[in-house]
Amino acid sequence: MLRPENRRMKDFLATNGIDCKVKYIPDGSLKRTWRLSDINRKWTAELIEKLTALGFVGFDWKPLDVYSGNGGLFSVFVRGHDELLEQ
Repeated sequence: MLRPENRRMKDFLATNGIDCKVKYIPDGSLKRTWRLSDINRKWTAELIEKLTALGFVGFDWKPLDVYSGNGGLFSVFVRGHDELLEQ
């Protein structure tokens, strides 16, 4: 069962055409980031464009780019949409 904030983000992404696993990281070195992943999917320019258009940036507050994905797979840490944390 997903935590409520993860469910809201998953639904938000699905509504915008992105199906993936979602996990919010509230503390630690990646505090206040979302991990978005689908290891069966490549990290593509299309995904970068979609996530950027939705208002996401990298964990370091820089724009997403080809090197944001983990080894070319769709596994990224992003910031944005903190409004989905509480509702």
